[in-house]
Amino acid sequence: MNREQQLTEAFVSLADTLSEDVDPPTLLRRLVDHSVRLTPMDAAGVMLANARGRLRPVVATDDRAAVTELFQTQIDEGPCIEAYETGTPVHVEDFAAYEERWPSFVPVVRAAGYASAHALPLQVRGQRIGALNLLSHTATSLSPSETGILRGLANVAAAAVVTWNRDLVRPTDIASRSYAALSAKALLDTAAGMIAATEDITPLEAARRLRAYAALHHRRPTDVAEELVRRRMEVAAVMNAAV
Repeated sequence: MNREQQLTEAFVSLADTLSEDVDPPTLLRRLVDHSVRLTPMDAAGVMLANARGRLRPVVATDDRAAVTELFQTQIDEGPCIEAYETGTPVHVEDFAAYEERWPSFVPVVRAAGYASAHALPLQVRGQRIGALNLLSHTATSLSPSETGILRGLANVAAAAVVTWNRDLVRPTDIASRSYAALSAKALLDTAAGMIAATEDITPLEAARRLRAYAALHHRRPTDVAEELVRRRMEVAAVMNAAV
């Protein structure tokens, strides 16, 4: 598949809000996967703002990226935080030059194996709802073309998230739609925790099994998660079908 085809696939998949197996975490997972695939960056994560305006992690491409995202929210410091608060991209080609700016965050992100980051705000009609963060193991810059692609992907994904399931909240209430996406994430985490505890596997593997089951049956992961949490489905059903 050439780059033009990759770009087309990325934008089409992020604009998909009608499929029966699509929900906000699925859309944002596609965003981080496409962002890494189309740039020289190694990992990515997305955070959304809660009702208090505080960012909360939603998806990440791997465990180390997830940890750095979570740490940013705990200390309120880092590129993703700044991108969200200012509404402008934050480009860090080498964390070594940012130790004074983020004295708590830089040692942690470098210990995790990352040397650079690029963060972009997620916005819908001028209202910020979160941020996309990309990380690289080596000092890495992005070309204007790559930055433009990321901004386009981020804008499409943000719009898709707030237009998902229009019946949930008022059509003009962008913030409430963002909160609904965080609620979906919390539901998935609860269901994954149940699977992990029952089957003695990691929460990450449990979440993968849940998504695999949902994809196999063309269902939204959040719908499967709700059935598990409400005890309408047995954990064994997910495990048996998602090996």
